[in-house]
Amino acid sequence: MIGARVRRREDRPLLTGRACFLDDLTPPDTLDLAFARSTHGHARLLGVDLGEAGGRPGVALAFGASEMACPPLVPDLARPGAARTERPILAADRVRFVGEAFAAAVATSRYLAEDAAERIAPRYEPLPAVTSVDEALRDDLPLLHGDGAGRNVIFEENYEYGDVDAGFDAAAVVIERTFRNPRYSAAPIEGRGVLAIPENGGLILWSSTQIPHILEEALADVLGVEQVSVRCPDIGGGFGQKAHVFPEEVAVAWAALQLGRPVKWVEDRLENFVSASHSREQLVRVRAAADRDGRLLALESEVYSDVGAYGIYPWGQVLEALGTPMIMPGPYVLPAYRYHTHSVATNKPPQGAYRGVGLPVAALAHERIMDVLAGELGIDRGEIRRVNYIPPERFPFETATGLRYDSGNYRAALDLALEGIGYADFPEEQRRAADAGRTIGLGFASYVEWTGTNSETYRLRGMRNVRGYDAGRVAMGEDGTFSVWTSCPAIGQGVATTFAQIVAEHLGIPFELVHTELLDTSQAPRGSGSFASRSAISAGGALISVSRQLRERLVTLAADALEARPEDIVFDGGRAFVQGSPSRGVDLTELYARAAPGQLDIAEHYDPEHTAYPYATHACVVEVDAVTGDLTVLRYVVVEDCGPEINPIVVEGQVHGATAQGIGGTMFESLRYGADGQPLTASFMDYLVPGPCELPSLLVEHLETPARDLRAGHKGVGEGGTLAPGPALANAVSNALGVEVDALPITPEWLAGTHARENPPVQSASSR
Repeated sequence: MIGARVRRREDRPLLTGRACFLDDLTPPDTLDLAFARSTHGHARLLGVDLGEAGGRPGVALAFGASEMACPPLVPDLARPGAARTERPILAADRVRFVGEAFAAAVATSRYLAEDAAERIAPRYEPLPAVTSVDEALRDDLPLLHGDGAGRNVIFEENYEYGDVDAGFDAAAVVIERTFRNPRYSAAPIEGRGVLAIPENGGLILWSSTQIPHILEEALADVLGVEQVSVRCPDIGGGFGQKAHVFPEEVAVAWAALQLGRPVKWVEDRLENFVSASHSREQLVRVRAAADRDGRLLALESEVYSDVGAYGIYPWGQVLEALGTPMIMPGPYVLPAYRYHTHSVATNKPPQGAYRGVGLPVAALAHERIMDVLAGELGIDRGEIRRVNYIPPERFPFETATGLRYDSGNYRAALDLALEGIGYADFPEEQRRAADAGRTIGLGFASYVEWTGTNSETYRLRGMRNVRGYDAGRVAMGEDGTFSVWTSCPAIGQGVATTFAQIVAEHLGIPFELVHTELLDTSQAPRGSGSFASRSAISAGGALISVSRQLRERLVTLAADALEARPEDIVFDGGRAFVQGSPSRGVDLTELYARAAPGQLDIAEHYDPEHTAYPYATHACVVEVDAVTGDLTVLRYVVVEDCGPEINPIVVEGQVHGATAQGIGGTMFESLRYGADGQPLTASFMDYLVPGPCELPSLLVEHLETPARDLRAGHKGVGEGGTLAPGPALANAVSNALGVEVDALPITPEWLAGTHARENPPVQSASSR
């Protein structure tokens, strides 16, 4: 079953409308909740008048922070240099971004709840808003956490490896560049949602979440409820945005407990844009030193992450600020490295996880640096990378930041990508296009990422709310089928199919007998959740062990039933029989009847021995119309290595989807704010995401280098596609226009402005 192109089981329910999403759940007597949200980027909250809201027909409850009286969400972040930030469930004394909830109304319909929430009357005293990295570093603006004015830096760290200064002193060339990455929304088709159901003094919480066990523990802690069960229905996309515990989830649960009735909240698109987590906004300054052959001697980076108003739960404010500088060496041998990283607080929604988490910004920096160095030294862009790649014989390789790359062949991926894109013939293609009045360019980018991060990773980061391991459970039923639960919910990554393939492979039974269940924390063993491309590695690794143990128990039962040696037992088609004697067999249902209670139900967690490091090279050819600003991707090639593929259909789907998001973040997407903290991109009219017409066809090729220390050698694949499009497209546009592209997104306005700056209109003597 491993490597088989099995059709995804998830697709038919989704395509036929039989999937059940959170808003499809409507228990009897369910009430709807709506939040009253701040219209100010930064203001003192002098009071909240609930009176008109609470007395309206159909309204069961209206409440603010004083009525709720719940402790705040505080990430348990034991990282030196990280300030403690408390995020209230409902804002009490101050609102820190447009969209922050300060009150809520619960009613018999969503319409009545929203109508009541609009009648909740706050009194504000506006404060100056902090809306950029530059403003956060000023000492004359209000502190977002604490009183008075000062620098809004809530995390800072310095790191040095090797003799950086000596590397710069010995260099033949030194370059320095500044890179800017905008703020993004994950923009899942389904926004966040919660349904809280009180039951027997406890709570059942249905949530569109990626981290059900972490959410369960946070609710129990904040609300003081011992019996909490979190369940995940079908989830319409997460991409990291749902890998957090949000105040809204706590508020809905609290309201349900107060009223003794089910309470539901499903956010609309405006709420998703202005109050869900954002990602990526960074400013990165990089200095690089190289010798005459292009070999890197030293690198220095200064990283500023705009993390918004709070450190988000459970990660805190260090996700991007640590991720970007730590992976900055990329796939290259780097003898000396220094970084200084910062997280700054601004009056925007908190920065959280989003597909790639800091790594795309690092890839933009190190791949643009490689192209710039090649240009400065007159070296081929491919050759300068080959000179610096970590060679296969040096794996496992410890990087300048202490990361242990397990395996790979970076040069092979580059060579395949350049062959697929037509690199050798491109100069002639570019000349012919120019003769025809067209402007085309070619770019490529390599990266390494981490996937399936283990508990040691989170311990070293100081993230004590995150376990870092995941778990699997397989139980046989009396009908001879096998149910599978893991701690990783399905968020579109195909686990209903791939988990069943893993279990069928290692149990030695037909794929059709295995069924992956939706996650319920009362049934699934404890673990971390679906993020960091971990499901195949950590939950899949647990299922490998559990399946093998369950097979041994079935073999023992069959050997006893057939009076044969265990090594002679063979499974085929739902039966066990003696090898060479198919007539001497027994059905799996009979083995179930022979088993002791619980004997055929096994659960186990798996903490990977090491983190996995998949890699890829992307290459593209673009056409630029610098007059109109139109940018068209003509060809796009991906060569990736995620280790042995469980299901090539799923792998290709993940590569296509992640690359699409990476292209969107490069060419279209950017969340923008005004000087007063007001969002300027609060709908899909302003925040552009690519559709089929904007995306190229992809040529995808695979290498398979197993992760030598992990069960079955699988590496993650869900996020890598977001890392390379930014630098590959930036390099391609730079190649086309002969200008440097060091900031995203590459908008039509910027491209047209480039043409206008280089080709000013000719003025006549009379007009002068």
